[in-house]
Amino acid sequence: MTNTLFPIYPEGSKMINSEIGVKTISDDVYYFNGNMPIYQHHTKDYQSFRYVTSQMIVLGNVKQIEIIKFFKVSKESVQRWVKKYKEGGGKAFYTNRNGGNRGTVLTPEIKEEVQVLLNLGSSPKDIQDELGIKADTIRKAISSGRLTRPDVKNKPKAQAKTQSQRNIEDSEAPLGMGTTNTEGRIDAIIKKK
Repeated sequence: MTNTLFPIYPEGSKMINSEIGVKTISDDVYYFNGNMPIYQHHTKDYQSFRYVTSQMIVLGNVKQIEIIKFFKVSKESVQRWVKKYKEGGGKAFYTNRNGGNRGTVLTPEIKEEVQVLLNLGSSPKDIQDELGIKADTIRKAISSGRLTRPDVKNKPKAQAKTQSQRNIEDSEAPLGMGTTNTEGRIDAIIKKK
């Protein structure tokens, strides 16, 4: 009579399915088939986690739904990992992705032009309207130190002009007195209403 051997898993293992168990020991995650460890990685090594789970799915040791339910990850993520494994193998999880074309919007020439506009007091929104560069791109460049924004708080305030100084400016204006200080005149009209 033959003896049937039942798989014995380490104490405290949690079962993904009837064949594969998982146990966290210290800061490492171990995957077991019976009492035989088949893979191990650090708890924060997400690349290895994605690699080993997609490999187990492709080899038929587990199903996608079992990984989704056991580790509480999204279906789309698991499908993406399996596709990545099928297309590139294990090395696909450990190669750095190409970050794309970073920094091409603010070329040295454009950066210089934007800096001049910032020095003149233009806001990122004004520059966006004038040059077509997104205001967020300019703000990020300012926060990273690639561009600088003059300190508006310490900027000396313009001296208020007297009535006679304004009259002289208005009389010297080529199109008449209505063409100088249009913003101030509009503000005055709005405040009257």
